[in-house]
Amino acid sequence: MKAAIIHHRLDLLIRLLDTTTGYEVRERDVHFYEDEKELFPLYRGDGIYAFINFERINRKFRVRAYGYEEIKVSICYENMDSAIPTQEVFLIPSEDISKGEPVISFTGKLSGISHLEAVSLEPSHCSINSFDERKRIMKLFKTRQSNMENRYYGLIHMEEQTYERFEVEKELVDSGLKIKEPLVETFSVNSPIARIIFGMVKEDGSYCIRVRDNRDYLIYLLRYVVGGEVKFRILDFRKPEKTILE
Repeated sequence: MKAAIIHHRLDLLIRLLDTTTGYEVRERDVHFYEDEKELFPLYRGDGIYAFINFERINRKFRVRAYGYEEIKVSICYENMDSAIPTQEVFLIPSEDISKGEPVISFTGKLSGISHLEAVSLEPSHCSINSFDERKRIMKLFKTRQSNMENRYYGLIHMEEQTYERFEVEKELVDSGLKIKEPLVETFSVNSPIARIIFGMVKEDGSYCIRVRDNRDYLIYLLRYVVGGEVKFRILDFRKPEKTILE
């Protein structure tokens, strides 16, 4: 009697991250839905969920985790590694059931808004030293020991009150990073670098972004997109009612 051979294919990895901290979401009360159908991926630890034999087609589904806002996720395989398709999903802590430190919210409604994120203007743990455009290698000054464990950062232009987004491909030894795409904008040596915190935008134009209330310095630089135009605005989370997006 021949033994049956069952083949399993890893079609998608989802990594859940708390956008306010950058750390993995270790909450186990997590549910995935496509339309009204619940999906049942395998939990692999460290906030990682594996979808086996999932058919590699572009799709949308919802992620609902206890202590976090429900979020819609768009899966686009053209933007992923074909060997191990991986999607990072940034969850926003719920205002009423936040874990750890309390959170502060900035919310509102703006017609045409399609994206919202921010970086902290608190003195950064690193800044740019140089950039090799051909190799896409960024050398850093580090003011204290810290790993660049996240993927999405902003290179802040303090005078213009803007920042250029970049994605880390690999952290190198000797205080260096290889980034996914070359920098486009002109930068000044020693310009600060900060991790990006993602907000949430709904189809009706309502938006929300939250940070942990765990420090005295709560001034952030918002980046948002309205009608395809990128805009920036300084926000003091201690007085969020004084900032209006337009």
